[in-house]
Amino acid sequence: MKNLVIQAQRLGDLVMSYPLFSMLKKQDNKELFVLAEKKFYKELMRLSPQVTYIPTEEMDYLKNFSYDTLINLSHRHDTAKLAGTLEAKTFFGLREKNESKQIFGKWQLYRASLTHNNHYNRMHWADLNMLDCTEPDKLQTVKWKKPKGNSDGSIGLFVGASEEGKRPSIDFWAEFARQLCKKGYNPIFICGPNQEETEIARTAAKKAGIPRGVIAGTLSIFELTAFLKNLQLFICPDTGPMHIASFANVPTLNLSIGPVHPWETAPYPPYHYVLRSAVSCSGCWQCTKHSQLCRNAFVPHRIANLVHSLILGKELPLIPGLTLYTTARSELGLYELVPVFGEKKYHAAQADFWRFFFLFSLSGNNGRYLPQYEKSREELFSSLPKIKTLLQNKQLEMVRSIATAEKSYKIPDQSAWKNYPPLLRPLSSYIQLLLENDNYSKAARLQAMLLLENFKNSLN
Repeated sequence: MKNLVIQAQRLGDLVMSYPLFSMLKKQDNKELFVLAEKKFYKELMRLSPQVTYIPTEEMDYLKNFSYDTLINLSHRHDTAKLAGTLEAKTFFGLREKNESKQIFGKWQLYRASLTHNNHYNRMHWADLNMLDCTEPDKLQTVKWKKPKGNSDGSIGLFVGASEEGKRPSIDFWAEFARQLCKKGYNPIFICGPNQEETEIARTAAKKAGIPRGVIAGTLSIFELTAFLKNLQLFICPDTGPMHIASFANVPTLNLSIGPVHPWETAPYPPYHYVLRSAVSCSGCWQCTKHSQLCRNAFVPHRIANLVHSLILGKELPLIPGLTLYTTARSELGLYELVPVFGEKKYHAAQADFWRFFFLFSLSGNNGRYLPQYEKSREELFSSLPKIKTLLQNKQLEMVRSIATAEKSYKIPDQSAWKNYPPLLRPLSSYIQLLLENDNYSKAARLQAMLLLENFKNSLN
């Protein structure tokens, strides 16, 4: 019997799945197949856990086996259909069978409920990959090395990202590189192979006065991984090479700009840094403003001063409008972003409440999470004492809406979860998806009511 993970998404998604691969290998001691894009996994074999990769072009080969545990982390139509044809004792993720799609696994469902609704989420994708098939206390046994870069002053600046809104401007990179040069460092512009990123890197380097300080699209993934290991520090937006660097033990500073949420996709290993805007809308799924407000506080000379202090181990300068975190692990073994400066406590209280509410509730009220759950509840209502009455009223409204749908056979609109206040949307979105995912079955309604009962108890 084998295990199978389907991860046919982008480069960063594959690397963020490495902890799942390692956990399954350690926990089950079975051969692990991984369906993935060959162009990504082929050149990362030295970084990847020891698994048997199957290229997506040969996915039909997987039908020759049955599986103990099958996890589909992809949302592609072809992989969902494939999952529906395979035999497995345990299945998590998206599956299409008889032209009907369904998500299996409480945490896979939670992840899907975050679409356009992730403002209060404090669960990393890598952890969400694992929580349906393991307990977080098993993650506590993982040992992480502290990254150690070279001391030659070389700093990699990766200019690319999957979307324009997620990367700094050319002028930012140019001025940032100039400031680093003034401090005696050797900035090197790096990018992927596409023409747009290559032009950004070359233009920024020319403006910075270091036209030869560019490695523009000339490195394969394998060569890039080897090159990164020679740097003193790697600085980048949210992008695949960021995950390669952090898993390769290269000191990394993530400039978290645009519609990205560092709690979900920042460097997963501990001891790295994340710099993000402190504006209230930061960490969105998709920008809805006329301009990206989260860019304004990213001032090149201030960030260069911060980098200089980080490298020298000096007291860190505060940067107005920005929050600096270090990546870490909580006492539960889960991903944590520890604020160094700039975090707004009231937002942290709201997000932590939902993190521990779901950990407690989706684990069957496991007492392991009770102390953190009670603490987060206390901090939420001490920071927002007037919110309790509103939440009590809305909780009752949600209960009535489920009862009404059951009696009238009228399914709410897909955007009905947005009718609730933003602070309640983590719950309204999850419950609506839970019901829709199982066609408003009796079992799904019961699960929804149990969640709402837990929420009601938290308000007492």
